Amino acid sequence: MNKFINPFKFMPLRKAMCWGIAFLILTSIYCWQIGLRMKSISQTNYLGDRLWAATLRQIVVWLLLSVVLYVIGLAASRSKIRFWDVATYNLFARLPFNLSLLVFAVPQVRSVMALLMEGSLATVMQYQGTLMLVSVVAAVFSVWYYVWTYNAFSVATNLKGFKGVSLFIVGWLVAYVLSGYAMMLF
Repeated sequence: MNKFINPFKFMPLRKAMCWGIAFLILTSIYCWQIGLRMKSISQTNYLGDRLWAATLRQIVVWLLLSVVLYVIGLAASRSKIRFWDVATYNLFARLPFNLSLLVFAVPQVRSVMALLMEGSLATVMQYQGTLMLVSVVAAVFSVWYYVWTYNAFSVATNLKGFKGVSLFIVGWLVAYVLSGYAMMLF
């Protein structure tokens, strides 16, 4: 169970990088095919992208969070911090978020989300079961993503406890705001 909650203590850096790159490529292709577009670190919409843009968006959100967490690690940790440790583990930690996007391949979910984007709230309420499914999937995968991202940060920077959690939250919020602005650039 501990390997599932915090795989970063047990996983070699090379293996994490290979899995992370593979999922980055697959997620980019998936977003391009389904018509999803990254709006920030943890938000998507159905505006669609070309393959190169979908890939670039995936890389930007990954690197942006990695750089912010690396800078925080350099400033706050007494350990020697390497950027590639932070970046590689952060890339692997995105797997739960990437897997959560699979729910948007379900046709009924796509149609309900399209109705939500149009503002047809009265019509959407007819699909409460689908909304509950999406909500539960989003909640489970979000918690999984945040736990893994924190654990990746903690292992890579050796920041733990209250100090590690609070610095991680600040870093994630800064990266979230910056990623929203970065996604508007292209």
